[in-house]
Amino acid sequence: MFMGYVLLIGIILTLVLTNYIVFKFSRQNKNRRIWSGVVLILITPIVFFVTMGILSPFDPGGFGTGLYSVLNTFLFFVNGITIIIIGLFTKSRI
Repeated sequence: MFMGYVLLIGIILTLVLTNYIVFKFSRQNKNRRIWSGVVLILITPIVFFVTMGILSPFDPGGFGTGLYSVLNTFLFFVNGITIIIIGLFTKSRI
């Protein structure tokens, strides 16, 4: 049970850190924000395989590792889509 909470906190911290980096990089620029969302979508397979590689030694069956990796990858993908939508509907300050 404790390990589940640690993994959940890990997902949340990773997403918060990713959002902080994306919004710090893009600032008020609309194009940068859209491209940051696209890059975030493009690195989701890397996130999947890195998560699988890190967690697979701890799960002999592999079901929990796969479930956690798919959940983490899905949240990264949705986060990228959300950043693209925010970039499309915000006004760019020059």
